[in-house]
Amino acid sequence: MKKNLFQKIAYCTDFSDHANEAFLTAKDLATHYGASLHIVHVMATYSAPIGEAYFPEEQDATLLAKASQAAREAIEENYVSSLPEDLAHDVHLLSGYPATEIVSLAREKGIDLIVMGSHGLTGVAHVLFGSTADRVVRKAPCSVLTVRFPEKD
Repeated sequence: MKKNLFQKIAYCTDFSDHANEAFLTAKDLATHYGASLHIVHVMATYSAPIGEAYFPEEQDATLLAKASQAAREAIEENYVSSLPEDLAHDVHLLSGYPATEIVSLAREKGIDLIVMGSHGLTGVAHVLFGSTADRVVRKAPCSVLTVRFPEKD
């Protein structure tokens, strides 16, 4: 019996327009191949010594919990609610450096394909942190499909 090309697909979102476009591709591929879809959002957290002076640990935990709840609700509303009922899926809310967390999850879960937008962060954030997609492409243990947002005429 022939094995499907993809059995586990990770879709990564930062809730940008590019990520939303990539979701359509990830959903289509998961449906076509009968793959499980792993919806991944990484809350970027960067530790800096000065941060502790302004945000006590309890506040950091409270802020992270609120951000996590908001992300879970957005994932449910924007993505999970539009999946076919018979499509197996998991939601992964992670925190840390996005590229590192995505690559680690792909290794841990045996992901066959990562689908993500070709662009996410813009402006100063992109200059400071670089492209998450670029880093994932270089480090991932599997194929990575970056989806471009269609240009408007």
